[in-house]
Amino acid sequence: MKTLKFYLFLILFSGSLFAQEIPSDVLKLSENIDTNRIKAHVTYLASDALLGRKPGKPGYQMAVDYVVKEYKSMGILPAGENREYTQKVVLRNSKLIKENTSLSFVEADGSKKALVLGEDYLIAPNPENPSVIFKSPLVFVGSGIDAPELGFNDYKGIDVKGKICVVLQKSPDNVPANVKLHLRYPSTYQDYAMKHGAIGVLLCNYENNTARFKVGANLSIQGGNNVSIKPNGKIVPSASLQGGKIQVAGNITVDVLKDLMIANNLNLEEIWKSLEKGSFVSQNLKTMAVGAYESTYKDIESYNVIGKIEGSDKKLKKEYVIHSAHLDHLGVGKPIDGDSIYNGAHDNASGVAAALEIARTYSQLPVKPKRSMLFLMCTAEEMGLLGSAYFANNPTVHKKDIVVDVNTDMPTFLAQLESIAPLGAEHSTLMNIAEKAAKTLNLSVESDPEPTEGRFVRSDQYSFVKAGIPALHVKFGHINSNKNLAEDVKKWRATHYHKPSDQIENGFVWSASRKYAQVNFLISYMAAQDKNRVAWKKDDFFYLRLKK
Repeated sequence: MKTLKFYLFLILFSGSLFAQEIPSDVLKLSENIDTNRIKAHVTYLASDALLGRKPGKPGYQMAVDYVVKEYKSMGILPAGENREYTQKVVLRNSKLIKENTSLSFVEADGSKKALVLGEDYLIAPNPENPSVIFKSPLVFVGSGIDAPELGFNDYKGIDVKGKICVVLQKSPDNVPANVKLHLRYPSTYQDYAMKHGAIGVLLCNYENNTARFKVGANLSIQGGNNVSIKPNGKIVPSASLQGGKIQVAGNITVDVLKDLMIANNLNLEEIWKSLEKGSFVSQNLKTMAVGAYESTYKDIESYNVIGKIEGSDKKLKKEYVIHSAHLDHLGVGKPIDGDSIYNGAHDNASGVAAALEIARTYSQLPVKPKRSMLFLMCTAEEMGLLGSAYFANNPTVHKKDIVVDVNTDMPTFLAQLESIAPLGAEHSTLMNIAEKAAKTLNLSVESDPEPTEGRFVRSDQYSFVKAGIPALHVKFGHINSNKNLAEDVKKWRATHYHKPSDQIENGFVWSASRKYAQVNFLISYMAAQDKNRVAWKKDDFFYLRLKK
């Protein structure tokens, strides 16, 4: 005989299931997603007239104006600054003044070794402070990671306050590629060091030879560093620069590190072997770092474009589900086969087009979802996720009210969509939602078909993840009736990715764009409808890092 408690459970459980069902009228409306409209958006955004949509250039402003016009035509409300559709983002390029840049290592006996910029070391220009002078003890912090949940606690028992941390880069083994790439970003090392009171970080890539170091360092000196700047003049942390109290963010060669270790009666080879075994190797050094550098700045103004559809629930409409896509591309650059306009049809006019068609679908819903929707077209993704980072750190709505980000970046409509890879969904309850949306559309779900690429932390959704907001990026899966799809995609990227040939005439299967937009729409709709917010998995690395 069943108990009363059991029947109550059935009633509650069935009610929960019912709440997760997608209404038939919503499904029917999603079937009206129009490939002709998607194609029309791509046609305009990737046309030569927009000159590659580079931030700060007239072509990018044309793209901004186009999106604003589309929002207005759909009845989508402005959700930018000052009740407008845009959010101004100041993009700062900083460059070193080479002749005013120096770094020397001073030993306990007073001996001094001057290092050569671009050959022995590299320092990132400082976007906040045009002139920096430093004299600080060095401390070796092993692999520079403070993640006990991964078995790394390189700062345990080491006082780094006011010091410059020397890091021998070694990523943890047996961790997901997303986590590994996150840990490899310079700003991650800087963040760990800063939280322990350090003022600088010098990274050494043990697997990088001197010749390759010189090439990369001099290219970096020539091109400078790009960040977005808050109204108070402080930087928004990027993948390369954390800002804040970090005044020295640089790199040194393996040869320099070897000499540094010898000066401190240490052996780099033995230290590396110890790191390989997982041993704790962090220790204070007797060497001081003495130096100075100056930076010059060049600022441009660009814009995120943000529209809103208000939710239908009196309480939940104060929360937001975001659809994001980056609006920018590379502009006009080095000619290839006589063409110098980097149109960016796949990257990312197609993602913007899909997001616009998703927005139009929401605008036509007779009953809006419970939560409100934000449609965010970001600037400066190609410059280092700068537009999305700016929004995630300075949102035009309350940050605590942002539930999830669903990002669309370079879907690559090269074949029929038969399987999806919901990148990042495994970190949160988004996986259940993504699986249900896929099943509704008879799509299979697969894990990341290119796991070593770490793609989840290489596009705008990563800015939201760093800000503590669950996110996903739906990519094409490689399970397809076209058995060579993975190879075809690889060949396409090698030939056309970030090249002028990424044009609308090149490789689009427009019928796939409809199903892609549809599955993203259903994912965001369910996230907006569920009475429970999308939540991180409690044992997930990206959740645990927020709890520190």
